[in-house]
Amino acid sequence: MNERDFDQLVASVKQAGAIKRGKLKPIVWNSQIMTLWTIQSIAVWKILQREQVLFADQRYSEDLFLDAYRWMAKQMERRIESESEITSLPLWAWYQWEGKRRKPDLRSSAHLPKGQRGVRIEFEQSDKGVLLSDFDLWHYVLNYWYLPRTVVDGEAFEAELSEQNLSFFEMKPLPVRAYHQRIEDSWNRIFDLDWAEEEISDPFSKKSIQATFWKLHFDQIRDVQFFTAR
Repeated sequence: MNERDFDQLVASVKQAGAIKRGKLKPIVWNSQIMTLWTIQSIAVWKILQREQVLFADQRYSEDLFLDAYRWMAKQMERRIESESEITSLPLWAWYQWEGKRRKPDLRSSAHLPKGQRGVRIEFEQSDKGVLLSDFDLWHYVLNYWYLPRTVVDGEAFEAELSEQNLSFFEMKPLPVRAYHQRIEDSWNRIFDLDWAEEEISDPFSKKSIQATFWKLHFDQIRDVQFFTAR
């Protein structure tokens, strides 16, 4: 289905009374509803149209970051009520793209490889099925870095490792279980969206906040914008 076909679909649903003032009626949950945005390729968009539901597919995940993705999945199993039915990996979306600018700006670069056609999908999701985290701090998990409480804490931990001829920059994972666990435990700070620390973590109003969830149903969609990545 192309952009024109999607517009026709929305028009037909609107005529049927499922859309009011251009928006799909929210799904009824015993929880609060979040508005989120996910950036996907046209190929993924076609899968969602065909299957009416989208799950993460590990075959298309970067092997380099699989350990980080699996760590996030474990956190979801611990921290949110909904459970994965099929996949062992989450889907990603934006809750707050750039501080007060919640919706991803399609004029910006790096959403997808340059020149690739994609879609920005706006959808509604129960907060019980979403885990929010700090996108910038997520890079500590991706890179297997220790996330310090303060700059002093970070320097002290690196010095302690150095005394043992260890470095999380050079050894991934660290061979000493206790040190490895301290690094993993430090990552829990990415979920504290009220945490702000100079040179480490921005205040909530300036954060980029990502959302991870297990699946996206077609009828959760409120809007779709097609674009070419810059």
